[in-house]
Amino acid sequence: MLLAILLVMVAINLLLPVIVSSPKYDFTEWEQQVTAYQEKRDSLLREKYRLHPVPFDPNKVSRKELLAMGIAEKPASNWANYLRKGGHFRKPEDIGKIYGLPDSVSEKLIPFVRMKEDATPRAIKSTEVKPVRTLVASAKSEVRAAVPVKKKVIPVLDLNSADSVSLEKLPGIGPVLAGRIVKYRRLLGGYYSVGQLREVYGLRPEHYDRAVPYLKVTADSVRSIQINFASLGDLARHPYINYREAKAVVNRREKEGKIKGFEALDDIFLPEKVEKLQPYIIFAP
Repeated sequence: MLLAILLVMVAINLLLPVIVSSPKYDFTEWEQQVTAYQEKRDSLLREKYRLHPVPFDPNKVSRKELLAMGIAEKPASNWANYLRKGGHFRKPEDIGKIYGLPDSVSEKLIPFVRMKEDATPRAIKSTEVKPVRTLVASAKSEVRAAVPVKKKVIPVLDLNSADSVSLEKLPGIGPVLAGRIVKYRRLLGGYYSVGQLREVYGLRPEHYDRAVPYLKVTADSVRSIQINFASLGDLARHPYINYREAKAVVNRREKEGKIKGFEALDDIFLPEKVEKLQPYIIFAP
């Protein structure tokens, strides 16, 4: 009797999937809604980050005014913090040292910079007569200062070939930052501009300012991505391309064939990102 019950239960388990078919769901409408939402969001982002520069004094501009000109929230906040802590710009090109502000944006802002003459008070020479002892000590100090001191010569390094051991010897760069610089170079496929160092995690503006005089870039050593042949994973691994963008590129390629230029991808990448990607992307036939 028990054996018969077991056999009936086994038969029910085997026949149930055949008798009751699993329901099929159509996700087409949902996918269309997601695509429409992403396109609307990208359109809003393009409008949000479109620059509207007006003449301004970089030493007096407020965060609100920077945002109104189309500068992203992070560099606008860094700019305001820099001024609040006593930072001062002495020439228009100095705005390029704001952490998080792309070179392309700073170059567009520079023509609108209006700076007043630096009114920082300078030291006035004293006419007070100093004691003889003080004059003798001063003379000895000047003699010592006249003796040439051999300074440590720091060689200029190629950012695309220097190893972490060489990089950590630069002013402001220690072992941790040197390792991150090399790792980010590997992810990018090479640096095409020294300014890309600002994107390295943990590298602060003061670190960048101290190290940049000793760095150069050999642009022809940048590793390119053949966008018509790269896999989804290869595209998504690049720091300038997220997974959604990589997926959209692959779908476009599968539906319309080989991509001939960035103009065919203007609905996928924002203009700022296209500018950053140009040195890395090739549209091979």
